Amino acid sequence: MKQVSIKVYSPAGELLKDWTNMANFGEFTKEINAGLGECIIDLAVKFDYQGTELSIGNVVDIIISDKDTTNEGFRKIYSGYISTIEPFVDGKKQGITVRILGHYTKLSLDYLKDAETIRLYSDETNGITTIASGTVADIGLILRGMLNRYRAETINPKIWYSLASIPNVNQDALYSFRLVTYRNAIDRIVSMLPSGYFWYVDEDGLFSIKSKPTTPTHIFKFGKHFKSIKIEKSLEKLRNFILVWDGKPDGVFKSYSDAYSITKYGRRCQVIQDNSIGDENTMDKIGRKFLAENKDQQVSITCEIIDNNLDSINGYDIDSVQAGDTCRFVGFDNSIVDVIKDNMLITKVAYSLNKIKLEVEPIKMEIADNQKKLKLQ
Repeated sequence: MKQVSIKVYSPAGELLKDWTNMANFGEFTKEINAGLGECIIDLAVKFDYQGTELSIGNVVDIIISDKDTTNEGFRKIYSGYISTIEPFVDGKKQGITVRILGHYTKLSLDYLKDAETIRLYSDETNGITTIASGTVADIGLILRGMLNRYRAETINPKIWYSLASIPNVNQDALYSFRLVTYRNAIDRIVSMLPSGYFWYVDEDGLFSIKSKPTTPTHIFKFGKHFKSIKIEKSLEKLRNFILVWDGKPDGVFKSYSDAYSITKYGRRCQVIQDNSIGDENTMDKIGRKFLAENKDQQVSITCEIIDNNLDSINGYDIDSVQAGDTCRFVGFDNSIVDVIKDNMLITKVAYSLNKIKLEVEPIKMEIADNQKKLKLQ
């Protein structure tokens, strides 16, 4: 039996209220290049409830305890801040709906700066500097420098990192930032990493950059952990000819293309203009990664996994599944086993107490080419 605890804290970390016996939640998402999405909590209280904990900006943690948490006794599955409070009356029913946002969303709400300086540069010593025109620096060091600025400029920051979560990656860049949000700056720098890298902020606020695991983190068995699976393919986001320009009238303009993709799908172009690029090496990283991640048709798999607390025989420990993990689907008959056999990246998890819905992007295009073989929808 899964037990849920919902606790409310002040931004400084003081416990204000335990909502365990007066609230419930529906669903929230976990997504790569982001973190925990919106969580809606319904409070079973009167319309005019005035609890001191019910205040915009307070922190809400959701903790679960079940048969899979025997070692620690509990597991935090969500943490965010109160963004909206909606008292309501519906006939004889009344209560308060509370909307919670994941801490990573605050990266979009403030600008990368050093005190009043909003023009910063990559720096080989501290990652970020105010001294023009900067120096070439490891991308991991640049990310750590940006998060150091975020923590220095933010009251009660909930996002943190370690050297293990953001290591040096042996990939250098020369880049400048001017009046960009932390989120935008992070996305730009991660776009310079090799294909397959992404960033993520987990339920503890830990910021990480990761590459796709080479072996499956989870193995899901058809007929045991899930009963249906859906595959979708699309050309909407396919781009196989990339033009990158540094934005300067007499600057550098380079192209990156994939001949096989162009032959198969026709030329589909994307222009990237970025006047913060400092050298051609940095430009190459951006262009080559964008091409590698967009030159093939987009293929996604959607699958629903049931919780082992709901079904102890057939379920799975859904609380262990994170966006950024990889998975493999097994248990199909011989006509399908060759279609879905790879190590696939979990890009998004829609979580509810008794099940999760996964969005997965496979590696090999054989999955799309053989879609007609799959008849499990």
